[in-house]
Amino acid sequence: MKIVFSLLIISALCSCSRDNVLTKSEKSAGFTLMFDGKSTQGWRGAFMNEFPKKGWVIRDGALLGELSNGGEAADGGDIVSLKKYKNFDLQFDWKLGKLGNSGVKYLVEEKMPKATGGSQPGYEYQLIDDADFIYNDKHLPAEIKTGSLYQIAAAQKPDVNIAVWHTSRIVFNNDQIEHYLDGKLIVSINRKSKAFLDGFQQSKFKSFPNYPTIQEGHILLQDHGHNVAFKNIKIKEL
Repeated sequence: MKIVFSLLIISALCSCSRDNVLTKSEKSAGFTLMFDGKSTQGWRGAFMNEFPKKGWVIRDGALLGELSNGGEAADGGDIVSLKKYKNFDLQFDWKLGKLGNSGVKYLVEEKMPKATGGSQPGYEYQLIDDADFIYNDKHLPAEIKTGSLYQIAAAQKPDVNIAVWHTSRIVFNNDQIEHYLDGKLIVSINRKSKAFLDGFQQSKFKSFPNYPTIQEGHILLQDHGHNVAFKNIKIKEL
């Protein structure tokens, strides 16, 4: 009896920890899976009708952006969700290679003409090697470290060990933006606040006048020419 009971416990624990599978509670809460660990269904290349033929691979249940030259959207290119989202709760697991740089963008409108020499503008949950990445010959400023709302709001957290899996969460709901890392709230800002608008005016996005009022867009996984891995990508529309 003890052996049977132990096996049942092990079985239950294994079922709870399976990657790329929604739990019963997640299904009941309204989450949908964006990556099944086996296919690229639901994704395509930015400004493309199909998934990139290079730069992205699936291995061991994870979606991997491969190492190239470190250029922004210069290898396989960014990938975007087929669907657009308004208000949502997005959750995903990730890790980076040494000196890695990537990001998860949201409210990406994918407007023409296509951005040249870089990635499509959007709100970005930054993913980067906090401790060792050198930016403009200096260590990273707070507003572009992991978890930050890129160039607009710094994440309130210590530097991250990028070599292990982390769980991140983005909640966007009626102008309120929240970024989480491993269950902790690290960014909370409203798009109508002075803090957001000041950050916008000091960012590279100030040349996009509608940036503070975008209402709907794609989810984007960034190709920045560095090793990055994603799994357990799920979303709930609010």
